[in-house]
Amino acid sequence: MEKLFKHTGNQSQGVEQKKVSHKKQILRALYFRGPLSNSELSKVIKLSTPKINSLLIELINDGLVNELGRGDSSGGRRPNIYGLVENGFYVAGITININRTIISIFNSNNKEITESQYFPVKMQADFNIFHQVNEKLGEVAQKYNIDRKKILSVGLELPGLINQKQGVNKTYFPEIKNFSEELNKIFGMPVYFSHDSKLRAFSEQHFGLAKNKKNVIMIQVDWGLGIGIIINGKLYAGKSGYSGEFGHLPIVDNGILCSCGKQGCLETIVSATAITRMAKQGIENGTSSLISDLLKGDLEKIDISTVIQAANRGDQFAISIFSDVGYWLGKGIVYLIQIFNPELIVLGGRVTEARQFITAPIQQAINTFSNRDISDDTEIKFSELGQKAGPMGAAAYAIEKMAALK
Repeated sequence: MEKLFKHTGNQSQGVEQKKVSHKKQILRALYFRGPLSNSELSKVIKLSTPKINSLLIELINDGLVNELGRGDSSGGRRPNIYGLVENGFYVAGITININRTIISIFNSNNKEITESQYFPVKMQADFNIFHQVNEKLGEVAQKYNIDRKKILSVGLELPGLINQKQGVNKTYFPEIKNFSEELNKIFGMPVYFSHDSKLRAFSEQHFGLAKNKKNVIMIQVDWGLGIGIIINGKLYAGKSGYSGEFGHLPIVDNGILCSCGKQGCLETIVSATAITRMAKQGIENGTSSLISDLLKGDLEKIDISTVIQAANRGDQFAISIFSDVGYWLGKGIVYLIQIFNPELIVLGGRVTEARQFITAPIQQAINTFSNRDISDDTEIKFSELGQKAGPMGAAAYAIEKMAALK
């Protein structure tokens, strides 16, 4: 198994190298599509059925693939169906954001075999956080009796400005040029990382609402604000991987200073960070709210979940914050609709847990500012994957990148 997934470089040539590549393509197809017949795999990978059959026999002997029985037939002999051995291997999906770390471990059938595990490790410009995350991964594996040697790879979901071509996180570690290599050393296995909103889009594309869709925008409304873009069925990264910085559109006149150094960025009024800031400022300025009671007056503990809890109890101040956030988000969505003309926009992230308070304002802004003929051409839905979208997308991304290695 390790030989199959290891980067062979120039050590393996010719027929053997091609065979390894084809095996990984089969594993990738079964991971993302589920059980398939020989003929279905032949169409996906574009190899003859005898060749696929030969490779499947080897993968069965490798302990990675199972024959699951006979499938349905439209006439003639019923085909054999093949799937991945359920615990043949594992992959870890890890989300690191500015408030916490979430770790999940998935088996070879993309089944989350650990509950999402939360740790108080926050993203910061200190490379030592990855040593902490690696230790936590070990604790999770031990807790669920998972042999760490069977974890093939780690997928990391990170915030910040990420140059995917250079493999550099410009926001937090601009000086570390061999970022991936350093992560590999720490975790002792291949590590693949990408921007949070892109991985959420990747997750939706393969397992969520964007499956079988061609043109989709995934909006991640979390502690920051970003988008993942799917064009013609492919995840769009841009020249260097910087696409999707939706939160840093300067559309708020006389807005506050953003973390990026500019004023008036959309993220400063549409994000969980902005919501907690606005709630705290309002209460400090004398606004009466249940938020203060829920926190027993300790406003330093204010969190997006507290504001949502207050809104759910009918607190008018909390509801008004979400109403404003929804309106500005809707105004931003108008830009996306009229530039990309997507068939679907998926909304995800912590802020969407308050969907009952932001839905109407979003639609109001779209009705006010968009061309109706264009906006009517786009569906807007809330993600059904919830918070597992991040770790799931990161894990699947790691499988995708490993299968691409020659």
